Amino acid sequence: MQYQIPQFIDTEDKIAGPFTIRQFIYVCITAALIFVLYFFFQSFLFILFALVVGGAGISLAFVKVNGQKLSKLVILGFLFYWNPQLYLWQPDKPQMPKNTETMHQVSGSLNLESIISGTSLKKTWQYVQTGSKAEQKDVRDPAAESTFEVFRQVTGELRAAKRVDFTG
Repeated sequence: MQYQIPQFIDTEDKIAGPFTIRQFIYVCITAALIFVLYFFFQSFLFILFALVVGGAGISLAFVKVNGQKLSKLVILGFLFYWNPQLYLWQPDKPQMPKNTETMHQVSGSLNLESIISGTSLKKTWQYVQTGSKAEQKDVRDPAAESTFEVFRQVTGELRAAKRVDFTG
């Protein structure tokens, strides 16, 4: 038994001449807005507003970007900027809440000494993997302590510099 397979399922039906129903509605709304603008504005302002409204309406009706309708892209753009974005990578802890408090807990207190010694990165990695904070023990690399020194400049800024021992 042969069955007919539907083809062209991603194309919309043409309702009014060469227009789909969505395109026809956009063109009608645009024409109605331009008609109303004709009675509210003088000729120069009418032409200016008619070009803007007409361009927006025609582009919403006919323009596609990467196969997506422009109206869909506009809605998705508003949703993207309206909703907050917070991205946390959690391969082993998907139940961990994704909010700003969690970000502050993960980052902890970052300072120059802990970044140079590597303890900050180790603590953050442990928290991301296990969901619990590491104990507060001072784990410093003796080689890093002997080669780098953290000092405060006159401006109050912390800087790291390589320690050079001229006496040896």
